[in-house]
Amino acid sequence: MKFNLIYSPSQRRGVFFLLLIFVSYFSFLYLKKQFQETISPVTIVENQISPVHATIREIIIPINKNPNSWSKNDWIKMGFSNSQIRIVENYKKKINNFKTKKQLLKCYAFNDSNKKMLDSIVDFPTQVIRSNNQKSFIRILSSKKPNYNLKKYFDTLFYKKSSNKEFEYYVFNSPKNLRLVSQIKTLNNKEPKVLFLNPTYLNRIKSLSNRPTNYSKSVTSVFRVNINLADTSQWKKIKGIGKKRAIHILNYKKALGGFITASQLNEVYSISDSLFKSFDQYLQIKDSSILKINLNTCSIDELKSHPYIKWNVANAIVNFRVQHGTFKSLEDLKKIHILKDNLYYKIVPYLSINKSL
Repeated sequence: MKFNLIYSPSQRRGVFFLLLIFVSYFSFLYLKKQFQETISPVTIVENQISPVHATIREIIIPINKNPNSWSKNDWIKMGFSNSQIRIVENYKKKINNFKTKKQLLKCYAFNDSNKKMLDSIVDFPTQVIRSNNQKSFIRILSSKKPNYNLKKYFDTLFYKKSSNKEFEYYVFNSPKNLRLVSQIKTLNNKEPKVLFLNPTYLNRIKSLSNRPTNYSKSVTSVFRVNINLADTSQWKKIKGIGKKRAIHILNYKKALGGFITASQLNEVYSISDSLFKSFDQYLQIKDSSILKINLNTCSIDELKSHPYIKWNVANAIVNFRVQHGTFKSLEDLKKIHILKDNLYYKIVPYLSINKSL
C-alpha cells in the first residue's frame, strides 16, 4: 500500500499559515518577557528645582499703590525691564502723571500679563476736595524772561516761578479775560489752561497807572491786517494762520490780482468757514489797486489762469473778440450767452478795456 505524501496547494497554504501563527505567538511571548525585565521602577526625586524655575525673580510690590510715586527701583523690583521703565516714565511725563488705571494700562510698554498684575496692584488716592480759598485761574503764558507788556492788558495779573525757572502768568477765570487771551497773539504760544490755585501762592502784579483807557481798541488794532499789502509775517500774527496758510493766501491774491472784499479770503482752500469767522473782524482793505486783464489783448491761457474764469468762458471771450472785433465796453461781455450775470459781476472788477491796439 502506498502513502501519497504530496499535499495539494490549499493544504500547503494551511500548514504554512499554522506555522506562522505558532512562530508569531512564541515571538510575542519572548519579547514581552524581555521588555518587562528592562523597565526599571520610577523613582521620585524630591526637593529639586528645575533650572527654568530657578531663574524666576521674586516680585516685590511697593507699599504705596500710586504708580506716580514709584521710583525706577520700584519698577525693577516688580520685574520690569529698563526699556519698559523708560517708556512708562516718558509717557507719564507727557500726560503729567497718571490719573486712572485705564490711562496707565494704555501705555504700550506693558504686555497682557503686566496689565493683569498692575490692575490688581494699582490704586489711585481719592482726589482731595478743593478748599474754599482756591480760585479759578487761567494760565496764559510761560516764558523764560519776565513779560512786562502783559500789565497793560489785564486788570489783575499774577505770576510765579515754576520748577524749571520759567515765569508763569495767570489771570482770574472770567469771560472777559478768556476773550482777551484769545485775541492777543503773543499769549497763544502756549495753550491757555484753567486751574484752581490759592492766590496766596501767587505774586500779584498791579496795573500800571498809564494803562490805556481805550484798551479795547488798542488790542484789536494790533491785529488789523491790510489784506492786499500784508506779507507772510503779518498774516502769521492772526491766530490760526501759520506759514503755510499765509503762503496760500498770498498765492491766491496773486492769482486773483488782488482782493476786492475781505470775504474772498474764505475762498482760500485751507481756510474753513469757522476759521474765517474767527478773524474776519481784523481784516481791512486800504489799498484797492487790482491787477486787471485787458480783454482786447489777452489770450485764452491768460484768462483761464484767473481763479474765476474757466477754459470754456475764456475761449468764448476770445472767440467773441475775433468774430466781432475789439470790446467797446465791459457791457459787451453780456452778449456772450454762456456768461451768466452772477459770473459777470464777479469777474468784471478784474477786467479792463484798452481800445487802442
